[in-house]
Amino acid sequence: MDFHPPGELRGTVVALRHYRREDRGAVKNAIAASLDSLRAWMPWAQSAPTDETVMGFLEPSIERFGGDAAANYAITLCDSGQFVGGCGLMPRVGPAALEIGYWVHAGYHRRGIATEAARLLTNAALAMPGVLSVEIHCDAGNIASASVARTLGFRLDRVVPDALDTPAKTGHSMVWISERPV
Repeated sequence: MDFHPPGELRGTVVALRHYRREDRGAVKNAIAASLDSLRAWMPWAQSAPTDETVMGFLEPSIERFGGDAAANYAITLCDSGQFVGGCGLMPRVGPAALEIGYWVHAGYHRRGIATEAARLLTNAALAMPGVLSVEIHCDAGNIASASVARTLGFRLDRVVPDALDTPAKTGHSMVWISERPV
């Protein structure tokens, strides 16, 4: 799928923007501070971040944004610009569909940040030509991610076996879908 999302999205609490090389320290610190909660659900968070692993994510995110690659965004607070997490649109779920992913710094959980970021991404994705649906995939045990999907009005489409290798894995992923109104 070839898609072209906006470079910036602004809500009331958070703003989503392209990553920058100078985000390296903030991203590394946020992952390190959140490692216990991220490790439970995110395969990429099984060991402490290093400058190399962070730049291994940032460089391609900066160089390729949308088109046939993921559109990864830094989640920042509107009032201060502080980095508080990451999210993205990924063209890996089939034609005319994008998947949303997100994570939030552990110090900012339960403030609606993931929900607002996912809302911004959903609205932007469904406004793009050729995108008919947006999906959120999360482990069946990940109550927080399922709550984001449910709050945004996504419907649970199916539960499928998965092979994610994370400590909290249940072996099943929920697939939540939001479709463009007809």
